[in-house]
Amino acid sequence: MAMELLYLGVVCMLLPVFAEYAKIRKGAEKAFNWLAVGGISFILATAFGVNLWITYIPQLATYGGMLFEFIGWLFVLIGALLAIATFMKK
Repeated sequence: MAMELLYLGVVCMLLPVFAEYAKIRKGAEKAFNWLAVGGISFILATAFGVNLWITYIPQLATYGGMLFEFIGWLFVLIGALLAIATFMKK
């Protein structure tokens, strides 16, 4: 599960790059910034699953990973809703 979360974080961080390449980022810059921050949060959630944390402080690893995964999903949801709202106005 950690690798899937890492892949999701990388994809979310690459979304603004591809949007800039497709020239659609200018219209919804805030939305893509929210999506990128969600990707950073997913990568941070993955970092809590590293064996060092699990070995020494298992509860911190579990709750920290869950917290940042939830925050990442929240940021991605806000970014997606902002993008939908921005593109529906046009």
